[in-house]
Amino acid sequence: QLGLNKINYYAFGYMLGTMFLGYYLLYLVYYYLLKIDVHRKFNFLPKYSENDNRPVIIKNTIIQSAENCKGFSETIRQISDLKGKDLERFFKWLAGIIDGDGNFDVRNINSKLVLKAIRIKLHDRDIKILSRIQNTLHIGRIRSDKNKPHSMWIISKKEEMLFLINNINGLIRLKVDGLKKSCDYLGIEFKEANYNIEPNDPYLSGLVDTDGTIVFNYSGNRIECNLEFEYNKFTSKLNLDNVIPNYKPAILLRKSRNSIAFKYQNVKEMVFLYDYFMENRLYSDFKFYRVSKIKQFILVRNFKNEPRHSLEFKKYSEFILDWIQYKNPDWHKVPFVEKIR
Repeated sequence: QLGLNKINYYAFGYMLGTMFLGYYLLYLVYYYLLKIDVHRKFNFLPKYSENDNRPVIIKNTIIQSAENCKGFSETIRQISDLKGKDLERFFKWLAGIIDGDGNFDVRNINSKLVLKAIRIKLHDRDIKILSRIQNTLHIGRIRSDKNKPHSMWIISKKEEMLFLINNINGLIRLKVDGLKKSCDYLGIEFKEANYNIEPNDPYLSGLVDTDGTIVFNYSGNRIECNLEFEYNKFTSKLNLDNVIPNYKPAILLRKSRNSIAFKYQNVKEMVFLYDYFMENRLYSDFKFYRVSKIKQFILVRNFKNEPRHSLEFKKYSEFILDWIQYKNPDWHKVPFVEKIR
């Protein structure tokens, strides 16, 4: 327990140390405001800890202990009013995220399809993506798996799922079956998305954040962006020809893997790849760092063919090593590393 002079004692559940300190500082502020405002003219909106059922003065936020959530270390919940926010581009990006690594958890319960939750699961390296979703929507919760390097954003309240489905309906192109079942459960009319992605649509950025790769092709001496999906009736309709202005991807069908790949791999068009992702940034820091270096790479690209001990080749080598080492613990396993060190 934490005691403060002239105010009640409050029982706190198990919290992270930083949150504990945050509460302490907030109560100090509250205490001194009460001393100043003797007539109690301040209008504080009380919220309640789900564990303690005691008031705290954090507006629009509920932070819940995860001690009862088996296998997870922390649960974060936030609820907020979204009025007045322009979220159109955000939801296009989010649709790409969901088409990549999202899941509509629809179950058959007593012969009826029930939407239990909507989830997005990502590697901890890309947790900034989940943070952006949480900080923008202020609904749902983020769970960190203490046994694996993964985190998951989840919404399971019907009103929250209704809000999300209403905003991504007409934007989902790959996880269509799950969206249709979710719409049926919530009583929403399903809207089919336009598969001809418009120029500079953030949808592609969301897809790359989750399912895309930004790689260095050593033999071709270029930075590439690649996407690969299972080939089906939905992915076969996906048209990415216009989304990056002046840059159409090569399309590769692999029958042996039943897959379809979209490859941005032309040297002359690398700058257009850069321009698109500067306007529609990636929230995977690992991938964004790589794509943000394209213009710098163009300046040193031709140094690859300079003598190995020359200053030019050293500049080239330093750039490539930095590029592949960033947030990549397995960089030393890359085959061409020995050729440039």
